[in-house]
Amino acid sequence: MDYDFTHDIYGAFCAEFSMGHEALGYWLTYELRSRQAVIADLLRITESLKQKQRLDYVMEGSEYNLVLNQNEAIVRAHALDAYDDTEVPDDNLEFYDQESTASCGLEDFIELLEGWQQFTAPA
Repeated sequence: MDYDFTHDIYGAFCAEFSMGHEALGYWLTYELRSRQAVIADLLRITESLKQKQRLDYVMEGSEYNLVLNQNEAIVRAHALDAYDDTEVPDDNLEFYDQESTASCGLEDFIELLEGWQQFTAPA
């Protein structure tokens, strides 16, 4: 999982991720943003997951949810829940959800959160 923290043309924080992990970048950029208190809370929650003091955690966002368990972090778009998998697409079409969901190991997620916390911290 490759990523880069940058600023957009307006100076806002932006997380860009490699293919297959784009949803993590969107979640950091638009859902988590630079909310330091929330980032600190998530780091405490991930620590309790690592210590097996908690089984899981769900953070609902406006467009994406974050699901944490003792092994991994999953970011999933709400739009995926609206997809009816009983509807079969035309023969040559497939449902594309690569940018709508992403996951990584809990340790990688903690490292990612710590980096984002540092990047978005007030100067």
